[in-house]
Amino acid sequence: MTTPGDPTRQPAPDGEWLFEKGGRIYGPVPGEALLDLLYRGEVDARTPVAEGEGAYRPLGEVAAFGLHLRKAQAKLRVEREVTGARQVARSRRRRRAALVALLAAGAVGGAAWAAFRLARQGPREARSALLEDFGGGIAVAAPVKVGGSRRPTDDEVEIPPEEPSAAGRAATGPSAAGAGPARPRGALVQSNWDAAHIQSVVAREQRSLVPCIRAESERVRDWSGELPLEFAIGNDGRVAQLWIDGPRKGSAELRGCLLGTMKGWAFRPFAGERPVVSLSFRVGAR
Repeated sequence: MTTPGDPTRQPAPDGEWLFEKGGRIYGPVPGEALLDLLYRGEVDARTPVAEGEGAYRPLGEVAAFGLHLRKAQAKLRVEREVTGARQVARSRRRRRAALVALLAAGAVGGAAWAAFRLARQGPREARSALLEDFGGGIAVAAPVKVGGSRRPTDDEVEIPPEEPSAAGRAATGPSAAGAGPARPRGALVQSNWDAAHIQSVVAREQRSLVPCIRAESERVRDWSGELPLEFAIGNDGRVAQLWIDGPRKGSAELRGCLLGTMKGWAFRPFAGERPVVSLSFRVGAR
């Protein structure tokens, strides 16, 4: 029977993979990293996975993992039979601790995966071990959230949408870019955006904001704490508005850099009410 790291094991699936665990979207991770999670019992046949921006399917329905899944199930079954329930419980605790090191070692040329972190203020609260740490005192402070928000109009910066093609205007209509008169507060508008897709894109693209944050921290040497961001996505799938909270709210350099970067993010176009996405970075010492 093969084990993780065994040179006789079948090759890992190609590509970058996203997976859902505990109601959150993680990744992208290489196929080899996801395969090691499978052999360690951290993911199983029921775990939803997606390659790139593809549709999510249970891992057991992905042909590339079929042979590995059977081997992993056999390996775990033998472990349970040989070691007994008490040793299996201890082994699972060790696997959970090793998960952080596994993901950190699997990121080549990119950021490492963060270890468990504690909230800086207020009651001690465990944070996800899969929140990205970009080094140099910059890390993701909270998982991405997709929902709605109420913001005063004088606190927003709008990115003008690109001119749509004739076909795009015919298909999406004048509201495709998210422009037009504001809707009355309390109006019920159907939402057609995909929260899982939005989380996946932000998880992949959020590291592109790090140079902007690092440049700001070099300009303001004594800056530390959290940098909360919220942005609205227009119906054309492009970032339409950005809000910065906290002490760096008034920094024109930071705002301009973030907007310029986020303008290149691409989401699937949709109809109906626009979603607001929130994420937060931690800057400086804990």
